[in-house]
Amino acid sequence: MGLTACASAESVGLVDAGGGSADAAKRRDAAPGGDATIATDAGPIASTCASAMTCQAAQMLGTLSGDTGAGTLSTNGYQSAWIRVRVTEDYSDVPGLALRVAATLTLPAGGGFDVLVYVNSTSDTIECSTTIGTVMANGNTKEVRAEWGEGFIPNGADDSRNVTIEVRPTTTSCNANQSWQLQLDGNWL
Repeated sequence: MGLTACASAESVGLVDAGGGSADAAKRRDAAPGGDATIATDAGPIASTCASAMTCQAAQMLGTLSGDTGAGTLSTNGYQSAWIRVRVTEDYSDVPGLALRVAATLTLPAGGGFDVLVYVNSTSDTIECSTTIGTVMANGNTKEVRAEWGEGFIPNGADDSRNVTIEVRPTTTSCNANQSWQLQLDGNWL
């Protein structure tokens, strides 16, 4: 009889392909139906929460303006997920405006997920380890508001960035009939 665990790659010592350990691929094998088997010192643990997604190969959801309008993108799922969105700088006059994106995760019955946002605020390389923003919980939602770029005085640089969002399971099992919903809002007010 196997144990069921719901863990992100980081919580069991695995990290994504972009900066992960050499033996990570040996310890994680995709199984039919999107489930994965994660090998630990105690043997394999079948996880209904793990997915084959990694930070470096995140699903591209689209583009949002970080400083004009009020664009929205959304997706849903029931397992761990890595999502990427391009947040663009579209306003370059005075006063300068910071780029902003909010990630709001609506939890399924019973909760079981966290939302994390990763942005490299100094270059356009993909960030997979340092989070930005603070998680705010309210009932069955968790929200992270991220902000970077120029202040009141424009910096003369394009602050557009690739933003990566991780939906990380916190429970021992996930149910395909109980989906989380993720909404991304550019230029949140």
